[in-house]
Amino acid sequence: MSVKKNILITDRFAQESLLTLSSQSYLNVKQTSSTSLENEELQNIHGFLIRSRTIIDESIFRRAKSLQVIITATSGFDHIDLKAAEKWGVTVMFTPEANIESAAQLTWALVLAGTNQIIAAHRSTKAGTWRDALPAGMELHRKTYGIIGLGRIGSRVAEIANVFGMNVIAYDPYIEDQQFKNAEAERVSFEEVLKRSDILSFHVPATAETQGLIHRGNLDFINRGILLVNTSRGSVIVEADLCEALAKNDIAYAGLDVYEKEPLSRNSRLLTLANVTLTPHIGAYTNEAFQKASEIASMKLIRFFMDGSTSDTLPPKAAWYGVPAPFQHNKS
Repeated sequence: MSVKKNILITDRFAQESLLTLSSQSYLNVKQTSSTSLENEELQNIHGFLIRSRTIIDESIFRRAKSLQVIITATSGFDHIDLKAAEKWGVTVMFTPEANIESAAQLTWALVLAGTNQIIAAHRSTKAGTWRDALPAGMELHRKTYGIIGLGRIGSRVAEIANVFGMNVIAYDPYIEDQQFKNAEAERVSFEEVLKRSDILSFHVPATAETQGLIHRGNLDFINRGILLVNTSRGSVIVEADLCEALAKNDIAYAGLDVYEKEPLSRNSRLLTLANVTLTPHIGAYTNEAFQKASEIASMKLIRFFMDGSTSDTLPPKAAWYGVPAPFQHNKS
């Protein structure tokens, strides 16, 4: 390759992967800690390596006229204007495999925090009140674990639930029956997963269809006393309606890693509720997920400029992408 390709990396990136990229003679690699990209940084850039803090909108494409490829070292992609990327002819890829274990692990950490009253027990112990004022915990064995979204992460969560001896049910209209069988999960309707689950977790992307899946209209028939965990995207749940259900104990507990607006506002009602565990979007925030995402992203970029090969391109070719939302009319 006679002409070097200029690569701009925003945000953090694993050192080993940086060295791999820098060792390629046809790549000129630059890294910036800023996610606000200036005009001079965008000139003559052929490839971006980014994470979710870097917002790619149409203004980026207008200014980066030489841009050929964007690779986001994340499993989510709602920080990229994919329609604009298609319009400007820029290839976009992501790394959906990198955070499966980390996201599933955090899901279960939030589940166990709720079933075993971990946060309240910690505070009680430090305050010297021991356990007398604590509510009793809940055994998982033979309880029903409901999953919305039985993809990579949802299937791993189901595998762990089966180890606990739970009955696993799941709603996902885009997954084949064989994957339900592999996950030892019973296929049920959306309404049924809400009604039957003792614990319910979400593992879906941010799309028009998944926006506001949980809202006042369906909280009326959700299983009373359910434990709800969301490590996918904050847009899945209408927070005001969730807060109301938590305050009335219709939902006994919520473990949340994602929110409608991030960072979570200091004025959020969620901060005033005792029956929630809140974490700051750390589903992929492990050393292993960081290393894997960096490595996968760097190899995708190398292969792209070596021979034009692509994988995990965006927008997804999956049947669920671009489907209009069927639940919107129930929100009021």
